[in-house]
Amino acid sequence: MKVQLEASRALLYRSAWRLTHQRSASLDGSIVKLFISEAFVKAALDAVQVHGGNGFMVEFEVERSLRDAVGGTIYSGTSEMQRNIIARWLGL
Repeated sequence: MKVQLEASRALLYRSAWRLTHQRSASLDGSIVKLFISEAFVKAALDAVQVHGGNGFMVEFEVERSLRDAVGGTIYSGTSEMQRNIIARWLGL
């Protein structure tokens, strides 16, 4: 989880830098959105697994993170849409 967090942070900072200095970050924005939303789902699933049965209990709020993470892959452009945008930018 820590590795994915640091990779997400580095991608986000790089994208922000490019937006500030090069004014062109459309490809980077799609890459960041895809990577961070997918990393969040994986981290939330890992957290649920670490907590075992309690991970599904409303009282522990781990399940809420999982629901929020799955939503992140849907709103503001699904992961599949982000992959299509990235492929288009790469000429595929």
